[in-house]
Amino acid sequence: MSEGQIMSLKTYKLYRTIKTLVFGIMLYVGITLMFLGSGIGQSYIVRENAQQASKRLTIKSADKNRREVTSYDASKTKSINITELWRAKKYPANPIGRMSIPVVNIHNPLFQGFGSHNQNLSYGVVTAVNGRTLGAKNNYVLAGHYMGNYGPAILDNLHYMKTDDIIYVTDMHRIYAYQAKVISFTVNPNQIEVENNQPGNSLITLITCSDFNIPKYGYGKHRTVVQGQLIGSVPATKNNMVRCELTDRDNQANKIRANQAKTIDPATKKVVLVRKPARTKLYQNISFKHIAAFYTGAFLLIMIAFLIKIWLPLN
Repeated sequence: MSEGQIMSLKTYKLYRTIKTLVFGIMLYVGITLMFLGSGIGQSYIVRENAQQASKRLTIKSADKNRREVTSYDASKTKSINITELWRAKKYPANPIGRMSIPVVNIHNPLFQGFGSHNQNLSYGVVTAVNGRTLGAKNNYVLAGHYMGNYGPAILDNLHYMKTDDIIYVTDMHRIYAYQAKVISFTVNPNQIEVENNQPGNSLITLITCSDFNIPKYGYGKHRTVVQGQLIGSVPATKNNMVRCELTDRDNQANKIRANQAKTIDPATKKVVLVRKPARTKLYQNISFKHIAAFYTGAFLLIMIAFLIKIWLPLN
């Protein structure tokens, strides 16, 4: 092959390389945007939002955040979509605590109301009724979106709960343990009596959509409501926070949950074992970082393979 032919071949290979790289980058970006716009992508965005908000939480910041202006007008809230998620990112979401239900792999930062710009539901669980106090003789009502059982995000796994399961909530000063007593999947959205106080009782009520079974409950037609009774509290020490899965670390990396579920004995104030964790879907243990790493790695390997095919052999 003459020198001119070699130069021509190299130019052609360079052209193919540039074309392959441009097409590959466009494909990578396109698939990424499609993923982020899908239900599973939005679920992971919310989950990442929650983890970032939770990392900023301290006792001091939780106390400060409780004094901030917020809204309790549920009529102004919107369903989660990519537009709403990007809008919510413009405004800070400042948690006042955390909540967890280890036995069903639920972990969320807790926010006061829906937020000054109704952004809080894009980050975690919110207090839905003004003037209620955690651990007091009232009904502490928490609400959160159902994201499609992908992440899990927010309250996706609430329907896996059983009576006697334990809900932990902390204001960063103490950890309060509530034991589930009533679980319903057929509450009508206008049945707001589930939010009412019951004189003399210290209750918690968790509310999300029953969209985990659309053929049976419809889409947005019913609410899953779990109501629990306060059984005790302990100081929010580092050890107690870890054992109740209320820390800011990646919840999927929590090894304690893989072996046991726990509750606080209100008499001894000690953590004791309860039933084995519910069998939630296996892919819920896959984090956004895992997906991004696998996707990027696979893309790079494919691109390298194409480039090798272009340049070898040289003649």
